Amino acid sequence: MKTLVYGLGESGLAAARALREREEEVVVADSNYSQSSRDIVSEWGIREPLRADPEILTERFDRIVASPGIRPRDALLAEAQRSGVPVLSEVALGLDLLGPDLRVAAITGTNGKTTVVDMLRAILAASGTPHTVAGNSWRALTGCLHEAREAGLLVLEVSSFQLHYVEKPGFNVASLLNTRPDHLNWHASFEEYAADKLRIFDGQGTDDLALVSAGDSVGRGAAGGLDAETLVVGEGGTGVSNGDLALRGRSITPVEELPFTGPHNYENALFAAATAERLGVSLGSIREGLLGYRLKPHRMQVIARHSGVTYVDDSKATNPASVAAALTSFEGPVVLILGGSDKETDFAEVLPHVEGCRAVVCQGEAGSRIYKFLEKKSAELGVLLSLEPDLAAAVTRAHEVALSGDVVLLSPGCASFDQFSGYALRGEAFAGLVAELAREGGRVGL
Repeated sequence: MKTLVYGLGESGLAAARALREREEEVVVADSNYSQSSRDIVSEWGIREPLRADPEILTERFDRIVASPGIRPRDALLAEAQRSGVPVLSEVALGLDLLGPDLRVAAITGTNGKTTVVDMLRAILAASGTPHTVAGNSWRALTGCLHEAREAGLLVLEVSSFQLHYVEKPGFNVASLLNTRPDHLNWHASFEEYAADKLRIFDGQGTDDLALVSAGDSVGRGAAGGLDAETLVVGEGGTGVSNGDLALRGRSITPVEELPFTGPHNYENALFAAATAERLGVSLGSIREGLLGYRLKPHRMQVIARHSGVTYVDDSKATNPASVAAALTSFEGPVVLILGGSDKETDFAEVLPHVEGCRAVVCQGEAGSRIYKFLEKKSAELGVLLSLEPDLAAAVTRAHEVALSGDVVLLSPGCASFDQFSGYALRGEAFAGLVAELAREGGRVGL
């Protein structure tokens, strides 16, 4: 078996190493590989990386493992499709190498998938259930195959990029949390994006469990045609009932006792709870895990309070749907900071929630497009609009317009790659800018 690993990020390097450990023939390629990547693959006995060019396919490969950042319309991948060379994601390769003798609970969705995986991890830890977590925001699956086999249970976060090249995975438990327009610079259309999300249910049988949300038209619409037992979160006794978080009609805990708030987080907890129960965890351990859970950073995290203004880091909100969810969490006026690198998504979903804002500050690569969109609606929205070049200027402007009792919310609705290498660094920069603002009296700079 001769494999071309295309893309030498974390997942590509993990895939190449896993294949070399099996003594398979591996060739690697990247459009912009680093010296450190070249040195690493050389240590593994792999020849110097090839430049990404469709002509390299004349070498004849049995399969290609593509990194998630590479779009299907990429010239090399398009040529592979025309030539009939199978293309796999790194996750698909990992599942293939693991084989069928492992329980897998997989979670996808536009928003919340990392939080659901983290909640499920906390529940499994509270119950003493051995497990391994891998995928999208976690470790590359091919980098922890031995650990997954030892545990016997894999919790897998999967993105639409990873699912695009997965065929009939047959997960024991599969969850689609929600489907909102996102990553339309990678997918050919929203319809393709939604179809890739639904791949999470492919290959399931009647002994498996499929979880969808009552509020998600894509998942709810597919529920009647799935082969697995299907549970709709938000219906039939699984939801918030009389102030309690309830699973199949049984109370887990009063929501007021949970260490997090917001309807979206309650739904996240229900997906985690339903998955855990199917994996054999008792209701008591589910309750213990959720009560001990703390949200990961950059998700509605209060980072500072200055002069009566609360500053909230929601940098993980990288699409409009997550911004809309964030805005429902506040009763008082909000000064919202939007923008970042452009994923060509429609911000119409945010409009109904912007009416509760005092101001919206648009910034970054997508700032101008978002500003022009909101400007057309500004008269009826009744909010102050500003356009700033970058995050530092946006924080300064937000400080200038915020009044005591307001919330300054960084919920960008965009990726971070115009200014930062990831949402976490953007959130950390926001916290630093706010701290500097407090010290310097209102003006900050990176």
